[in-house]
Amino acid sequence: MRIATIQGYAISATTHKSLAGQRLLLAVPVDADLAPQLVLDNLGAAIGQRVLISSDGSEARKMVGDESSPGRWTVCGIIDPERSLAL
Repeated sequence: MRIATIQGYAISATTHKSLAGQRLLLAVPVDADLAPQLVLDNLGAAIGQRVLISSDGSEARKMVGDESSPGRWTVCGIIDPERSLAL
């Protein structure tokens, strides 16, 4: 799991059938050594929000209901900005 900030939305003209209709977001990890990731989101994260992202591909495949899905990263939590987060 990583902490990331949502920077935008992703739209694709062509996609794997399992990702059709799924919400894809661009998440930039707080860790400078990690590249931005496209993440599947079913929690409703908004641009600018801090989130927890997970690279558990099996959870992404469960989310879209397709074992052959190429999805890997998912939003697994939205961090409450009113609470401090001990890192």
